[in-house]
Amino acid sequence: MMRTYLFSLIGILCFQLTLSQENQTEKFNSKSKEFNDWYISAFVGANWLQNTDLVSWGYHGFNPGYDFQLQVTKEINHAFGLSVFGQFGKTHQYAKAPHFGTWNIFEGKTEYFGLNIMGDLNLSNLLRRVDNRSEFKWALHAYAGAGIIQYKAKRRGIETETPWETTWDVKLNDRTFYGQVGAGLRHKLSKRIDLELRGMYVMTGDEEFDGSGQPLPGFITLADREEGRDDNMITVSLGIHFKLGKHKESLQWHSPLQGISNAPVIPAPCADEDNDGVCDLYDKCPGTPAGYIVDGSGCPLDTDKDGVPDTIDECPTIPGPPTNNGCPLPIIEVSIGTISTSLTEAIQGIEFDFDKDVIRPVSYPKLDQAFYILQAHPTYKFYVEGHTDAAGSVAYNQNLSERRAASVVRYLVNKGIPSSQLVPLGKGKSELKWAECDPTSNCPAWKNLENRRVIFKPYGEPASDLEYKN
Repeated sequence: MMRTYLFSLIGILCFQLTLSQENQTEKFNSKSKEFNDWYISAFVGANWLQNTDLVSWGYHGFNPGYDFQLQVTKEINHAFGLSVFGQFGKTHQYAKAPHFGTWNIFEGKTEYFGLNIMGDLNLSNLLRRVDNRSEFKWALHAYAGAGIIQYKAKRRGIETETPWETTWDVKLNDRTFYGQVGAGLRHKLSKRIDLELRGMYVMTGDEEFDGSGQPLPGFITLADREEGRDDNMITVSLGIHFKLGKHKESLQWHSPLQGISNAPVIPAPCADEDNDGVCDLYDKCPGTPAGYIVDGSGCPLDTDKDGVPDTIDECPTIPGPPTNNGCPLPIIEVSIGTISTSLTEAIQGIEFDFDKDVIRPVSYPKLDQAFYILQAHPTYKFYVEGHTDAAGSVAYNQNLSERRAASVVRYLVNKGIPSSQLVPLGKGKSELKWAECDPTSNCPAWKNLENRRVIFKPYGEPASDLEYKN
């Protein structure tokens, strides 16, 4: 995404450079304008007070006031405009508070009129992507403004039936500053008309805007409910914009990225040390050998993903090892007897816990090697034979060998070998590798250790006097 915005910025600069070159002999005037850049607007909506002593909701429910807004806007560029902004309205608010020792419900109203200068930031045009070719009819705007305000705040006591009294009357002057920020969602209804839903947060800068009056030393009054906070107001309005000018389009609705493809393309020079056509700034594989076909990131193209670039791959669509120039190795038929020998050698010296069928973790790598061999020859089936030394009775050793053979099969099946490919068998001490080690005292420890083993044999070979245990 960052690349897209970078290319967009380069395109805009190139486009503006081209226009300046084409019109360098002519001065810009009103005849050179292509877009309308003035509009007038009117808004109507509701307001309610926030962070105030008298509030617009809470007592007597929700009591919004009304708000009218008028503005004239000059669009500075595609994403920013300046407005002269005026608004007037009246708020409606209530509060319950002690006043000179007596609880009372107060009602307040504030009439106001403000003038300010407001900045308008067109977020949708500012963040619009160069590859977005859709029709531009919705836009999100952000606002911030400051100015001066006058207001007249009144209140009355409802329970005591006191008449309306003016608590504060402020005229426009150079000390009545106020500000506001907000956002709006604008829709292009036609060539001349836009509609907008706008919300603003107005900061009056005065504690007395709500009609609460000033605090009185020695007394708890209505003004003490939110002491120390400036009175603020929220406005929500629906407005209409009328665009002025003779041109077909308004500057705010025209993306500066549109039409760039029709402008002359000015190629930007870039460093390309390996001459593969991809700038070093974007080349993920610098130093590509000359003549190699590369992808958009500057890396050698490898269609079959076998690690051999297509340029030197003799089989570019079929995976194969580099040792065979990227082509698959010929299939060599290996006998089941050879495979069974390889399996037995792979797990030679496998260790179990003493007098148990639990495989010790040190033997896992050997069993993993057997797994890879079996995985490469899925059509072969094998006996997995368990053998013991001569210590102990025949029945005991037979049972132990069966459990150890089953333990090896279980490990390989859990790794992914089909259970139908392996048949566990228990031999006990019937086929000692070193026959002279019966009894075990006749042999050194290493010979008795080699008698305790697991081996693989091709399935189907004669196995007389054996009971299969699954």
